[in-house]
Amino acid sequence: MRNCYKFIIVLTFLTSYTFGQKFDVDTIYNSGPVASRINFVILPDGYQANEMDKFRSDVQGFIDKFLSTPPYTNYRHYFNFYAVRVPSLESGADHPGTALDVSEPVQPVIAVNNYFSSTFDYSSIHRLVLPTDFVKVYQVVADNFPLYDHIIVLVNSEYYGGSGGAFSTATTHSLSAEVVMHELGHSFGLLSDEYYAGDGYAGESVNMTKETDPDKVKWKNWLGTDNVGIYQHCCGGNSAQWYRPHQNCKMRVLNAPFCPVCTQALIEKIHALAPALESYFPAENNITVDSGILTFHVQNIPIEPNTLKVSWEVNGKSLSNESDTLLVSPDDLNPGDNKITVYVEDTTDLIRIDNHHTIHTQSVSWLVQKNTSGSFEISSEKHHLDAQIYPNPTTDELHISVTGWAGGQLSIIIRDEAGKVKFRKNPDSGNNLKVNVSSWSPGPYFIEFYSGRSLVGVRKIIVE
Repeated sequence: MRNCYKFIIVLTFLTSYTFGQKFDVDTIYNSGPVASRINFVILPDGYQANEMDKFRSDVQGFIDKFLSTPPYTNYRHYFNFYAVRVPSLESGADHPGTALDVSEPVQPVIAVNNYFSSTFDYSSIHRLVLPTDFVKVYQVVADNFPLYDHIIVLVNSEYYGGSGGAFSTATTHSLSAEVVMHELGHSFGLLSDEYYAGDGYAGESVNMTKETDPDKVKWKNWLGTDNVGIYQHCCGGNSAQWYRPHQNCKMRVLNAPFCPVCTQALIEKIHALAPALESYFPAENNITVDSGILTFHVQNIPIEPNTLKVSWEVNGKSLSNESDTLLVSPDDLNPGDNKITVYVEDTTDLIRIDNHHTIHTQSVSWLVQKNTSGSFEISSEKHHLDAQIYPNPTTDELHISVTGWAGGQLSIIIRDEAGKVKFRKNPDSGNNLKVNVSSWSPGPYFIEFYSGRSLVGVRKIIVE
């Protein structure tokens, strides 16, 4: 979940720097424990020691923008923000005046002694601002907040600029917060620009493609919704071969919302980093409980508005209870072994569930042994299921890939609308399962994922 592995890559290049330099770290916004949240670390460049209050104010402005921007607004409780007070000897950023896309100098040519060597005119593009000392960026984070998920660098310059990539960068221009939001689309959500940034930035991605067939384009499930379409990038040359899903997305125009296609990608990243099921009770294994009502509970990271679905099973039987707490009477349990399971899934319509290709379900199972003495011995396990299902709709072949499952033998059953079993298989984690559906009648089908007798996930597919 965390990015500590990145430091292994750069450690061999750190010999010219001093290890272990500590700076003050401010907690700007905290929604929960580091281990279960997405942690953004914000670094300053070109802020002198006497400008740290300005840095904090600039950080707060970005956080306010972030938390008021969908879909982050809905998932605000999934994020923490920390600011590391790294002073520079001088204010601002380099501007060598070497850009080829403008008539230089569009601002004064200057060399600045800042901590991370941030500069304008990177790759000869004036507004492309980057901290060029990548090693220092990662070293500071490694020394001061190693359990990070994403890095943002704020560069203390009044001129417009920023960049995406391994981390996000923006200046303190009046549009700074919007620039960071756009750059986060690149570095956090792996989104492409929806304006044509140049041939070197063109490539297949969530929101960029050469495909023009409405039945094959990767955002086909969103076509016709909120003006999603297949729009040509530009007017000639290589740009004319590329297409985007929207005309007014934040990945194209500042102060616009994220389009539905980009929104879905951002939520997918949130799901991957911070599963909703945060903790559960009882969490201890092999505990003995005296006779009486048994209480089982899950603590979920909230979503606003709430789109989390909680479902419970006792010995494979589904219950109508959808609350976070289940009370079980001893009379409801059999002598010997009993299994109580809870499933938590985000059912947001910002990811169209019926046509969505990935299932994210977390579950906890308690094994409850009812003893003749009237006591209960309880142990528990937590599981997470990630399954990719594509293409959907399909005409001939369906791919199912399961990763991250460690909950025992998993089985897959596909049923038609009448409940008849069309396919049954025990897949191996990490392998791509192919199902030939070319002879199946057109219509809806349902893929069910089972761990033993317990249903841990279901998805609807369409055969055309």
